[in-house]
Amino acid sequence: MLKDHRITTISSIVSLASNENGIELNDTRTSNDNHSIGLHTSCFREKCNSITSCFHQLVKRLACLNLEQRGSERISPEDRTDLTIINTAIIWISANLIIPCFAGGTLGPAVFKLSLYDSFATIIFFNLLGTIPVAAMACFGPASGLRTMIFSRYSWGYYGASIISISNVIASIGWAAVNSITGAQTLRVVFNDSLPIAVGIIIIAIISMIVSFIGYKWIHAYERYSWIPVFIGYCILAGVGAKYFTNSGMVSYNTTIPINSSHRLKVSRILSFGATCFGASISWCACSADYNTYFPEDTSQLKIFLLTYFGNLLSMIPIQLLGAATYTGTYTSEKWNRAYEKNNVGGLLGASLSSLGGFGKFLLILFALSTIACNIPNIYSLSLSAQVIAPIFKRIPRFLYTVIGTALYILLAIVAASKFNDSLASIMGVSSYWFAIFIVIVFEDHLFFRRCSFKNYNFDIWDSYQLLPISLAAILSGIVGIVGIILGMSQTWFNGPIAKAIARDTDAQDSENSIEEIEPLTNIFWLQFYLAQHYDYLSDINKAFGYIDQAICDISTLVELYMYKTKIFKHVGDYQTAASWVDEAQSLDTADPYVNCKCTQYFLRANHINTALEIAEKFIQIYIHLYDYPPSEQDNDKNDNLSNIPAGKAKKLKNKLRKQQEKQKQIEDEQRRKEFQHNRYPGTSEFDETFRICWGWK
Repeated sequence: MLKDHRITTISSIVSLASNENGIELNDTRTSNDNHSIGLHTSCFREKCNSITSCFHQLVKRLACLNLEQRGSERISPEDRTDLTIINTAIIWISANLIIPCFAGGTLGPAVFKLSLYDSFATIIFFNLLGTIPVAAMACFGPASGLRTMIFSRYSWGYYGASIISISNVIASIGWAAVNSITGAQTLRVVFNDSLPIAVGIIIIAIISMIVSFIGYKWIHAYERYSWIPVFIGYCILAGVGAKYFTNSGMVSYNTTIPINSSHRLKVSRILSFGATCFGASISWCACSADYNTYFPEDTSQLKIFLLTYFGNLLSMIPIQLLGAATYTGTYTSEKWNRAYEKNNVGGLLGASLSSLGGFGKFLLILFALSTIACNIPNIYSLSLSAQVIAPIFKRIPRFLYTVIGTALYILLAIVAASKFNDSLASIMGVSSYWFAIFIVIVFEDHLFFRRCSFKNYNFDIWDSYQLLPISLAAILSGIVGIVGIILGMSQTWFNGPIAKAIARDTDAQDSENSIEEIEPLTNIFWLQFYLAQHYDYLSDINKAFGYIDQAICDISTLVELYMYKTKIFKHVGDYQTAASWVDEAQSLDTADPYVNCKCTQYFLRANHINTALEIAEKFIQIYIHLYDYPPSEQDNDKNDNLSNIPAGKAKKLKNKLRKQQEKQKQIEDEQRRKEFQHNRYPGTSEFDETFRICWGWK
């Protein structure tokens, strides 16, 4: 039995290099062959010593930063001194309030074509399920002092855990790549598409590497506070973009959907999206114990479970719900739709915050850098998992794996950035596949064979391949699970035989049940708009209002709809209501000169002179200046954007406003004259006396 087999310092690399390989450092041989072997051994020893000395010098220089030198070895009970148990919840709040989780919510309506409410229900239900294994796995850290992959040796066996560690390394690299892509897309929007995606990925990766390089204490210190400004930013995003959210059945501009989609197809989409949400939430189970190993052995298991569960749940669900809701803004705003098509989630965030100007760009930078909080635990756990693969990998210090892993996921992110949605759906789906196999074996061993008691574990044999179980049953079960995954997998890059058979049956069922042909969504919308115009022309006002109201209900942010409803009210002579509707249209696009001009006209018709003047002041002075003082050749470039509005209209409107002001002035003068005559011959009543005193007339 191996006891206290821990690598606490990097100096142990020397003994590993010499003793574990059976090299006798002081042996002297006389034959030519032995002399050659001795030379090679001496060279190998010198290289190991030089590498070790370099590591020693690096650690000494970083001693002031409290660099964590401990790797995957067990943390003894006397070294577990961390008492800030609230960190168990906070680290997951910071790790989940990120753009990739936001993007995961957009997959419901964007990729799986679900309605907003269906997406909401799927997100809530599958996250409630997926977070349970993460919270349960977190309880193993304080009780054992072992990292998650090391703990899996007791159920998967020494060599089975090596296979699981390889899978976890791959998953960590994939998630880090996805996180970096979303952050880089957002930074690209901030710099108006002038910043290459690759540069943004490198910026985020380097910052993430620095914190994960230092280790446990700095990770918790960073995660403790990084979520606060990000949370405030997402609250602002929800408030600004809420008016664009809709539960419309539309998918996007210029796209089509089946009018009568089968119930079977809808269930298939819900389950596919649910598996994606489940994969996102359960993905933390492979490293959730890594951040609790420094807690005392007697820490309450219930507290660890609840803090981990609600820390994940209360951050994952709201951010995914917001992502699904924000994507529906592409149905109601063509600007949002174009931004999403150009820069994906980063473009969608940029469009939704564009009304905030410079502050909106600041929030975008904040959202982009929030992905660092998720990359840090990914790369930290990657470095721990890499040391579990084989004994030779333990010779490389933990913090060097952070550098190697960062280089790998930078390359992967640059390649996968061009197909982000497919990459995100794939990594979330594949993660749910292998994580499901992993947790079933671990929890089955803990529940049925260990009887839910940590007293049935011998944690002193954590690194002994001779004493740990072989677990052939677990390995064979995992292989069977992988075969099942391959047969039933349905991804953009691969479809298994079972998935293909189900897809063929679904397509056949849809073709039998589909009565109506697929209708373009824009046809339905424009049909309602033109029918409103038609019935307005026929003076059938009720039908005209019915169709225009239905169109506004479907797309509530299109200015043209409000403008035509204003025209219908004008045709029936209701100028007051027409003015209120044109004001609503002007609030949707305050920079459109045509809408501003029309708004001024309708307020003049409604005899709201002051309101008309306030609106006109926003744009009319520019055109009056252009008319009275024609621009020079030097100013032509500056005024190109004003060419859509002729100066003649501005002059005409100016004269009209001046006449209205003169008329208003005549009315006020006449009123003052009558009041003056009344005060010149005052009455004797108390009312007249009070009236004169109040107005200062003596």
